[in-house]
Amino acid sequence: MAYGAGKPLGSSASNGLLDKDVEFPKGPEDTISALRWSPVSNHLAASSWDGKVYIYDASNSTSTTSIRGVAAITVGAPVLGCDFSKDGTIAAGAAADKTIQLMDLNSSQTMKLEGHAAPVRAVRFVEVPSANAPIIASGSWDKTVRYWDLRQPQPIGKIQLSERVYAMDAAGPLLFAATADNQLHLVDLRANPLQLWRSTKSPLAHQTTTASVSSDGSRWAIGSIEGRTAAQAADEKDKSFENLSFKCHRESSPAKKNQTDVYAVNAVCYSPAHKDLLATGGSDSTYHIWDVQTHRRLRAFPKVSGPVTALSFRRDGMALAYAVGYDWSKGYMHNKPETEKKIVLHVFGEVLKK
Repeated sequence: MAYGAGKPLGSSASNGLLDKDVEFPKGPEDTISALRWSPVSNHLAASSWDGKVYIYDASNSTSTTSIRGVAAITVGAPVLGCDFSKDGTIAAGAAADKTIQLMDLNSSQTMKLEGHAAPVRAVRFVEVPSANAPIIASGSWDKTVRYWDLRQPQPIGKIQLSERVYAMDAAGPLLFAATADNQLHLVDLRANPLQLWRSTKSPLAHQTTTASVSSDGSRWAIGSIEGRTAAQAADEKDKSFENLSFKCHRESSPAKKNQTDVYAVNAVCYSPAHKDLLATGGSDSTYHIWDVQTHRRLRAFPKVSGPVTALSFRRDGMALAYAVGYDWSKGYMHNKPETEKKIVLHVFGEVLKK
């Protein structure tokens, strides 16, 4: 359902402060497309349009100088997504040159997976109970999700989708993909990873930009170019969660009276520590924390120095990394070298509660 008659959620949200946010050392030279924390350590991966995946050790994150860059995967083509293996030893990047690039962080050895016929939009290490090895899922503009066993150079299976993959995520038993025709596709990795569990039309009218799955795989969320976010239960029979869609990342126009400027939602991210908590980041240069169970905004942060292009909660849910940079909304001609590109860490001063 649409919540609040189309109004933004939670007008009573407390304001968050940015004065203690810590910038990561200078790294990406172009827009950061995705951020992913390791599931076992305080290492952060950042994929960039500059053709690299950067790996940082943020175990000591008290200052910019205390955060260390520890590795980089050089691809040579824009990297549109990234992830860590479940044990944190392998980093992966989804590349526009149709490949998946991997690095063993212990040995620094790299590996390239080839098989897609178009740019790879997203990559995830997934849990497939029937497999006896780590499995990678990759979503591509060739209208497929492909599965990879790292012991083999070719994909071990694929799902044919209705259109190009614009966003994808996976957690627990759920793999979720949003495609260019505004369809949403769900796969139950426990039952049959090669078969769609169900497909449904997006509850949002316009193009999906980003997707997130809660850590237990019970919920998904998406954002769109129209400044809207939606969250739903993965299982339609799950009555413990009320589906919702809401307006966000909008503001009164400074130029025209009674007009609202609408900005794209560039990133949504569930907290690994609490499936009710969802962060959104937008082209309006803000990010917010929402409680999707109670339909409230918990934190409203002030504007940062540019569009927020990516978000990722640390595994304990007590910190959020966000990326600032050009969001490509005005085309490549407006992507100037002087545009600020940075990764910033916000540590929450208290446990986020419902």
